[in-house]
Amino acid sequence: MIEIEIKAKINDSKKAMEDLGKIGATYSHTERQHDIYFNAPDKDYAKTDEALRIRQIPDGDDFKRILTYKGPKINSKSKTRKEVEVEISDVDAMNEILVNLGFKASAIVSKIRRIFNYEDYTITLDKIEELGYYMEIEYVTDDEAKVDEMCDNIMGVFEKLGITDGFERTSYLELLEQVKDVSVKDNEE
Repeated sequence: MIEIEIKAKINDSKKAMEDLGKIGATYSHTERQHDIYFNAPDKDYAKTDEALRIRQIPDGDDFKRILTYKGPKINSKSKTRKEVEVEISDVDAMNEILVNLGFKASAIVSKIRRIFNYEDYTITLDKIEELGYYMEIEYVTDDEAKVDEMCDNIMGVFEKLGITDGFERTSYLELLEQVKDVSVKDNEE
C-alpha cells in the first residue's frame, strides 16, 4: 500500500472544520492516538527516513493496536511512503519482541485526530501535544504511477479549503524532536 499524504499547519481549527463542511467533507469520528516509535539496532531511521511504530487507539473498553512500518518518502512533494500495517493484540509482548531484537523505543507522539471523508480522500484535523493543529489529506493506492497526479489533486483540495501555505513534509515525530531540541538549547543559554 502506498500512502500519499500532504499536511499543513492550521492556525484556526474551527474555521478549518467549517471549511471542510462547506466543500462537502463528512465527519467520520475522533480518535485519541498514542504512538510509540522505535529505532532499529542496525540503522538510524531518522537518517534512512523510515519509521516503525506501535499505535494504540481506544476502541470501546479496549484498544486497537497497530504495528506500522513506513518506508522512505517516495517523492519530494509529499510524505508519500510505502506502508505496511498489522493489527496486534498485545502491546507489551510486541514491545518485548522488538526490544529483544535490538530495537529501542525512541519517542512517543500523542494526538487527537478528527477524521473526515471527502470523495476518495481521508482528511484529518490533528491536535498534537506541543505542536498545535495540522490538517492531513491522504489518498491510498497500490499504483506508484498515480503518486504525482494524486499529489496535485490533494493540493487542489487544500486550495478548495483556502489553505495555500504552511505545508510540511516533516513527520510529527521529527517536528516534536525539533521542538524539544530548541527547548533544550534555550534552557542551556
